[in-house]
Amino acid sequence: MGFLISKIIEFFTKNRNNFKIIILGMQNAGKTTILYRLSLGQYVKTTPTIGSNVEELTYNNVKFQAWDLGGQESTRSVWDVYYMNTDAVVFVIDSQDDEYFEDSKLEFHKLLTNANLRNSIILIFANKQDLPGAKTIEKLIEDYELNKIKNHVWYIQPCSAVKGDGLINGIKWLSEQLVFRGKNNFPNNPYLVDENEEQKHYEKKEETTQNDNSHITLTVNSNANFNNNLQNEDVVGDINKIENKINNQENNIDNINNSENINNINNIDNIN
Repeated sequence: MGFLISKIIEFFTKNRNNFKIIILGMQNAGKTTILYRLSLGQYVKTTPTIGSNVEELTYNNVKFQAWDLGGQESTRSVWDVYYMNTDAVVFVIDSQDDEYFEDSKLEFHKLLTNANLRNSIILIFANKQDLPGAKTIEKLIEDYELNKIKNHVWYIQPCSAVKGDGLINGIKWLSEQLVFRGKNNFPNNPYLVDENEEQKHYEKKEETTQNDNSHITLTVNSNANFNNNLQNEDVVGDINKIENKINNQENNIDNINNSENINNINNIDNIN
């Protein structure tokens, strides 16, 4: 019995070090350049992605299956096909571009409400920060209304895909968040709460840090402990149910054996 229970607990609480991430953004935002910078460690001149690219990335023994999806309008319409079982979204913004800003903002907020991404961690790469006229991080936070996000953990990282600046900082943050979530057994689909509960349990906290001499804003979802407590209660509840079921089965077996023994005794008495 104890061995079985320990295996059940292990099943529910085992650590994860393999994660699926999807890289999204408008065309020419730098998604594929970032992917190959991270996978090959060098700049590779790329062509617009038609469909998708997939690479395996490893950082500090954490493995990512990274899907880079094309940003053209025709491809954006099927992004959600790739959303199932996604642990994190890497959204790439062209910090210098205004032409696709409205489309980029629309697609970004659309993915935040997708059911298959409800608990996905969001890493935003503000790319092309090395170019003249690039928007500041503060301006991007304002324009994309990032401070209104309350049901995702998110982080915005300035970077230059061509030079490689800032990319490792972003992946480091993402890997730490995913490993932390895996250790604490956070679900892919979090518990949904009504509006009153949401106001009570979701509270955004902001703290600033310095990365690459740039101003970074990290928003932490303090609902983590709330979700974790619910998840732990469910694990205990499931284990108790299984344990009760096993006990009932054992009792049934004992009852059957006792009945068979009584019948055997009666048969012997009848023969005598």
